[in-house]
Amino acid sequence: MIIVTNTIRIEPGFGERVIAQFTDGNASKNIADVEGFLGFELWHNQSAEEYEEVVVTSRWESDEAQKNWVKSKQFKEAHGRTKDTRHQKEQREGIISSSIDRYNVVHEQLPL
Repeated sequence: MIIVTNTIRIEPGFGERVIAQFTDGNASKNIADVEGFLGFELWHNQSAEEYEEVVVTSRWESDEAQKNWVKSKQFKEAHGRTKDTRHQKEQREGIISSSIDRYNVVHEQLPL
C-alpha cells in the first residue's frame, strides 16, 4: 500500500473553498470507483497567521494504481485540467503552493 500526500498552502480565508473542491459530488465521484483506490482524508490546519494548510492524503493498493489515476481522464476533469482556462484559474485562486509526497506503508496497526 502507498500513501500520497498533497500539502497545499493557501491564503487565509480560502481553506474551505479548496476543501470543497475535494469534497463536492463530482470530485468524489471521479475517484470513488478507480481501481486500486482505498480512500482519502483531508486535513485542515489553520494555526499559522500567514497561511492555511490543507493536506490531502490518498491510500492506494499500489504505486501503479495511483499513477494510472493521475493519467486518467477523470483525474484531469477532477483537477480542472480541461480546455476551459477560466475554470483552471478559479481552482488555483488563493493557493500559494503545493507539494506532493509518496510513502510506502511499511507497518500498519489496526485496532483489535
